[in-house]
Amino acid sequence: MPGAAASKPATSKPTTVATKAEVGQLPARGKQRLSAPPAVAVVGMIYIDATTGKEKIFDGASWVPHDNTVDSYYATHKPAAKTPAKTAASMVQTDVCTDGDPACTPSGAHGGPGSTPPGHYAFACSVCHKVGGRVSFAKNGPAFGSGLPAPTFDATAKTCSNVACHAVSGTFSYYVYDYGLDANVLTTVSYGGAAPRPTSSWFSTGAAGCTACHDDPPRNGSTGSNVWHSGNHGGQGPTGARNQCQFCHPDASSPGNGIGDTITNPALHANGVADVVVTFTSACFTCH
Repeated sequence: MPGAAASKPATSKPTTVATKAEVGQLPARGKQRLSAPPAVAVVGMIYIDATTGKEKIFDGASWVPHDNTVDSYYATHKPAAKTPAKTAASMVQTDVCTDGDPACTPSGAHGGPGSTPPGHYAFACSVCHKVGGRVSFAKNGPAFGSGLPAPTFDATAKTCSNVACHAVSGTFSYYVYDYGLDANVLTTVSYGGAAPRPTSSWFSTGAAGCTACHDDPPRNGSTGSNVWHSGNHGGQGPTGARNQCQFCHPDASSPGNGIGDTITNPALHANGVADVVVTFTSACFTCH
């Protein structure tokens, strides 16, 4: 029965996060009455189930209740959170390049998959570098960024510069309540865009920490309007629960009470994408 299918979004084709091109096709105001969840969406998009009359809001991964039952929804529909092992970038000098070329040794600041502790989240050298000879950046790798100067390695100072993953930038689209229009409107802000952060010496040792690659917490985007990194979000200050990394990001957490220092999903971290999966509470719905 079509009605039965519409009332069970879990059996419908999963909604995917809209790509940059698809964002332009989303409605300017994010509340629609539909028989099934939209095929693509962004955080904060709302739809009304035409069969049940219930409102749902997209949290970046799934549709959750847009009312005070959302507080209990996550407890019954999401797996229990696991305490991850702490993973941090480390500076080590013990590894060699995978091709064995002595001109590449030591592999230095980022370490390698077999180093202890693992360097740079245990990424293989080939993620960023050509490994068939002397150290150089792979032109199709994440170290190169559109519009940025080519990344370089200073063999004398043993430092890198213009590394794109140290200056991630882009746009993020979401729906937020506009009090003047009395509607949830589609909003797009830019983030990042600053000059790449300088890298530590290739021969530095010890923990690198989050600030080796980006500010911690990251600063406001170039539009100046992304309140989530401003230090005050949801009526709370920097150490409030709504200002913790894990409130919006599935790849990091903030056991340091507002200062992120733990990577929970290396596959989603340093991948050039701002992965956002919000944990909505009923208090969020004054703005979302």
